[in-house]
Amino acid sequence: MGGGGQQEAPQEVTEQHFSAVYTALMSNDEPGTVLRAHVASSAEKLAELAPLRKRGPAVLAHSYEMSALSRISDYLIELGYPSTEFHTAIGLTPFDQAGAFSSFHHEIAAVVPDPDATQVTVEDVLWPGFWFGDLLFARAGVRVRAPEELIDPTVACTSTLYFTYRRQPRRTNHPAHDWGSNSRWTIAFDRFYSDDEGLHFNWDGEIDLGDDPPVNPPDKPPHPDGPLDRRRELLAHRCFVRAPMPPGEDDWYPYDGRLSLTSADWPLRPETITHPRWS
Repeated sequence: MGGGGQQEAPQEVTEQHFSAVYTALMSNDEPGTVLRAHVASSAEKLAELAPLRKRGPAVLAHSYEMSALSRISDYLIELGYPSTEFHTAIGLTPFDQAGAFSSFHHEIAAVVPDPDATQVTVEDVLWPGFWFGDLLFARAGVRVRAPEELIDPTVACTSTLYFTYRRQPRRTNHPAHDWGSNSRWTIAFDRFYSDDEGLHFNWDGEIDLGDDPPVNPPDKPPHPDGPLDRRRELLAHRCFVRAPMPPGEDDWYPYDGRLSLTSADWPLRPETITHPRWS
């Protein structure tokens, strides 16, 4: 299966469909009106992105469009606007994965501390997640119940949320934040997949965090971030969830790491780590 880092310096391109929809949303107080006006054209555009439905080499133009669509999703989550009708109408499949908690499927938005609990469970689904074939387009937002040694309420809900363009009032970190207004639309979508070979976190990352120690590409210096268990935690949850909060937690770089698991239980069990073919 094809991999390869996608976060090269972006190239200038003409405006994409979903970036135009995002711009229209930002300049209109009625998101429903904007979305309804773009359902047919958005469904047509999403159908063109079908190669992203399965693992394989990414066509960057497709990945750029999917990244722009994800920003629409982020904005609607931030507004508290119900987006299921629009996302389903254009070709995405909703899910909630209620019950068992999975860091792959769930974004922790709230925590109920429970010292008597022995595992993490989903208390409530706050917004749905969406699939595009095997590709995880967006995780479901959840309230979880957990003991603090597994999920620290403060850390899990206030640490920087990576792989996310916006989520006010929470801090986020996204590769597009570092680029100008034009180039930020040419940032690749971070591909997380679920298929017969497992759950694949950030499939395009060059460094396999399933290895201990991870092996850097020969042309790259040693990785500056912290211990392997914290790097895995950050990639699995897209934020930190355990205390203590690492120093400089808003300035880590998880985008070059990847991890494949047979299940996304928390805490991560070493026996779930797998190493599918990547090139």
